[in-house]
Amino acid sequence: MESFEARLESVHAGIAFQVVFDVQVRSVAALLADAEAAARAVRIALRHEAADFLRQQPATDLHSVQDLLAREMARSHTLLDPEVRYDARVHVSLPTGDQAAVEALLAAQREQSKATAIRRQEFEDLAEELSDPAGVMARWATTDATDWAKRSAEAKALAELFAAYRPPGRHGVEYALVEAVREFLASFPEPAQKRMVYGLLSAGMHKAERPAHATRVEEIAEAATGKPAPPGGAR
Repeated sequence: MESFEARLESVHAGIAFQVVFDVQVRSVAALLADAEAAARAVRIALRHEAADFLRQQPATDLHSVQDLLAREMARSHTLLDPEVRYDARVHVSLPTGDQAAVEALLAAQREQSKATAIRRQEFEDLAEELSDPAGVMARWATTDATDWAKRSAEAKALAELFAAYRPPGRHGVEYALVEAVREFLASFPEPAQKRMVYGLLSAGMHKAERPAHATRVEEIAEAATGKPAPPGGAR
């Protein structure tokens, strides 16, 4: 049999492969009365088999499609009526117009991927910003036409509300502990009382062999009250 060609559709609508079939007849069951009819039946069978496979393949990776179709067609084939056994080799290519269509498709996919990635990042950034009341307030203040000078009381109330906000589950146990310490310090309004509490913290850190942390507490105490924390938490 002579080689023959076929244009077979890919998974992409309007883009097709050009396939060249090379057929080698191995045996026939009996003397064929109509060899051309048998050859035509073989060609039809091969086109159908290749078409079923290729319509599920992307045209964007031609070399892989070539290997996969060659493997698919490598087995020995048998045509039952008339009974003919034959082997087939295939070569897959893309005509010029289809190759141009593939390149345009890939370019469009790249642009779509970039646009999707940018849009997703914008949504994620916005969601993160608006998950924090301080971010909501900042966006409100910068985008809304509200005259904050005339609504200072409302702004102060909102600021206090947002300052007290603690996002659930974001910081875990350590955050809750820091919050408890902050409330404990706030319960001592007098500077002398605060210095005493700072001294207790510093002494505990020294005892736990954390001198660097103790030094930081002593520096904070001095900056906050104007005097260093008493050693060992003494008054």
